Amino acid sequence: MSDPMLREKKFLKSILHILEEKSHDRNSIVCQIAVRGLRNLVYGVPEKVKNYEKFLLDILIRALHDTLSSEVIGESMKALAKVMKENDVGSSFRDLTQQIRTYFDNEDDPLYSLAFVLFGILARLTKRTWKAYFADQVRQSWVTLLLHLQDPNPQVSMLRPTVMP
Repeated sequence: MSDPMLREKKFLKSILHILEEKSHDRNSIVCQIAVRGLRNLVYGVPEKVKNYEKFLLDILIRALHDTLSSEVIGESMKALAKVMKENDVGSSFRDLTQQIRTYFDNEDDPLYSLAFVLFGILARLTKRTWKAYFADQVRQSWVTLLLHLQDPNPQVSMLRPTVMP
């Protein structure tokens, strides 16, 4: 993904649109590979992908709504973690926060863990305009957040997101 051809805007733009199209495919394996491709682009050419931040966020947040494949959701969460560490999520903050919270009760440990990692990243990224909203989300999730610390799986319970901005 760090191929010099991708550094050219015309190739990157067409690849992004192809991956975006494939991320809507009915076949969950195609969706998973498309979302993984987006994640690889974020890692491979981060300086070029920065120009498409909103476009990427929309695709990755939409992939979180995939109810048929936990693999697609997991790939999306991994890509979101990278995109969010590098950038402000802006107007996607509310939707992203709500969608991440839905995975707090997931029985799939990797998704559960990634949800807490993403929530911690959101806590660090919270801007003044979103502080009250995020504090309300923390209050609504308080019991889940405390139970998370007591999770029987040590790999999960060791993930301690910073929940207070």
